[in-house]
Amino acid sequence: MAVLEVIKMGNPLLRKVSEAVDIDEIKSDDFQGFVDDLITTMRNESGVGIAAPQVGVLKRVFTMEAKKNERYPDKKSFPLSVVINPTIETLSDEMIDSWEGCLSIPGIRGRLKRYKTVKLSGYDIKGNRFEMVLDDFSAIVAQHELDHLNGVLLVDRMPSMETLTFQEEYDTYWNV
Repeated sequence: MAVLEVIKMGNPLLRKVSEAVDIDEIKSDDFQGFVDDLITTMRNESGVGIAAPQVGVLKRVFTMEAKKNERYPDKKSFPLSVVINPTIETLSDEMIDSWEGCLSIPGIRGRLKRYKTVKLSGYDIKGNRFEMVLDDFSAIVAQHELDHLNGVLLVDRMPSMETLTFQEEYDTYWNV
């Protein structure tokens, strides 16, 4: 398993809409290896999620996992999920504040609102269709990663740039 290069904001690939993964491709050795590398990269970078476009691959796949994460120490853990051709359905109109970071915008945080509860649907790493209900932090991560598949970055969702901050200032002034 390899650690892939995470591309940064400004790279035009981050602004493109990703293509669906063909169901037959899911079981291929190449795709399985790519997903393994995506997971390795997410963990190496201390991410709680990563989408294929963040490593320069325009495929509709992301991974997410939170367990003892140094970037989000106070957030609830959730298990590893590989999500292929995802869709998200909001289950209520309730929105929650979210201070988000992004591996493609290193050292920066921004505040925005995300839906509190969503239904995530897609295919798993074995090509099986699934649905799961997510809330709070896991719902935020899934929405963030789906945005990447649509060429959207967290800064596009921020209602105001006043809360765009470097990590050090976030730790000092906002994360109290």
